[in-house]
Amino acid sequence: MSIPDSEVQCFSQRATNSIYDRVADAMTNLGKDGLGEADFGIDWCTTVQDNYSRTNWSYAFSQRHTLHEKDTVKWKWALSKPTLCLPNLADIWENQLTSIEDWVTEENKRAATGSKINSCAVKSNRDLQYVDLIILTSQHIYEPADKENMTSQQTTPTSMASTVNPTKTVNVPMPTADEVIRQVFPGALYDPRILPDYRGSYFQLRQNKLKQLNIIDTPESNLKLVPMHETYAKLRPGTLVLAICEVHVYNIVQNGLPTSTFQLGVQAIKILDQSDEPVKECFIPILSSPSTDMSKDNSAIASFSTFDVAIAPTKKSKHAKGGKGKEKMD
Repeated sequence: MSIPDSEVQCFSQRATNSIYDRVADAMTNLGKDGLGEADFGIDWCTTVQDNYSRTNWSYAFSQRHTLHEKDTVKWKWALSKPTLCLPNLADIWENQLTSIEDWVTEENKRAATGSKINSCAVKSNRDLQYVDLIILTSQHIYEPADKENMTSQQTTPTSMASTVNPTKTVNVPMPTADEVIRQVFPGALYDPRILPDYRGSYFQLRQNKLKQLNIIDTPESNLKLVPMHETYAKLRPGTLVLAICEVHVYNIVQNGLPTSTFQLGVQAIKILDQSDEPVKECFIPILSSPSTDMSKDNSAIASFSTFDVAIAPTKKSKHAKGGKGKEKMD
């Protein structure tokens, strides 16, 4: 049973509890480690260049087929400007879109004439004048299991329950008391059937396991890793997040056409504030979730790890409009 929109309160609460101001201040403190302040060609660097390779790379299937071990599968999330946010945070959002546009524009100068461009900044509605969404792409969610990465999660006994689907009946892992002691940590591998949508004859993985991604819950939840099967609820629409990403452009030839695909590859996501938007309830196994901390090897990751919106925002005498982003026309 769906919840009426009138009961969604997270957006109005953020507008009044100063979390948007705290996020804006924390983002400003990131400086050049933040996407909105990083200038392409100055603060960005090229690490690998492989133009028009014939690598079989994809994160979405062009036609429906059975999922097998060699298929590359990644999740995608669409980010939008925080709802009811204040002008200072809105400017930071617009600056991020501008940084992506600068990146795409400069890379296009090196692309072959007539190349197809797949940007990571898109329009939510084709009638809009400007892009308004930023697309994040996860790491591979399935990886081959090996002895080094195998955990007790693959050997712990589970009870089984039958679930009926349009094609056949499959066995779905159900939680037992023993499963409560399972550990959730970055890179842990699980039976992919714990995902609510891993059902039917379309999924035919035999060797690959589901890989735990770096998705970190709110401070109120002790910054625990979010188990993979809970991401549907934890990253529901309306969730306020911070992501640390690597930027990639894949220049390949697909069906004889040069194609440049721009991607923000997520290294980790931190949930800053939960959403109360309604989501479909689904079966969730029980896993324990110890706290995690990321490496401090570089300034961006260090800033991500210490990103704190609990500190009261500084007082601003006057808001400076505009900034790096484009000024939208009505």
